[in-house]
Amino acid sequence: MAILVPIAANSGLGDEVLDVAVTLANGLDEELYVVHIVTDEARMEDKRIRDALRETVVDAEVPATVSLEQVGHWAPRPRARIGQDILELAEDVDVSHIVMGHTAKGVLEELTQGSAVEAVVDNAPVPVTVVSERVLED
Repeated sequence: MAILVPIAANSGLGDEVLDVAVTLANGLDEELYVVHIVTDEARMEDKRIRDALRETVVDAEVPATVSLEQVGHWAPRPRARIGQDILELAEDVDVSHIVMGHTAKGVLEELTQGSAVEAVVDNAPVPVTVVSERVLED
């Protein structure tokens, strides 16, 4: 089993999320499955981010797989759909835990876009650790 770590390109919390995931992986003696989430076809920048994530994990000396995963932005409430895609990935990979970041959004954006974190937390069959920018600012 592994700890699933979905990281969005625009979250700004990638380093913090990965730090928490590495700490959990060490404490639970688990591997990491780090996924750089993209909503469009992967570009060169996305591949550079994936490669940087690989280097970070190697430096942390935690067994890990790092990949790119394209998720559906075409759906109504695309962030909620991204959350569902993350849950499907968790089933495919057989994970024991999910670690993901959350950036606060306005009420209108939450209503129209949905929330990947809410979709995962509400429906995940495994524990979910959420790294929030609000916690990091305090």
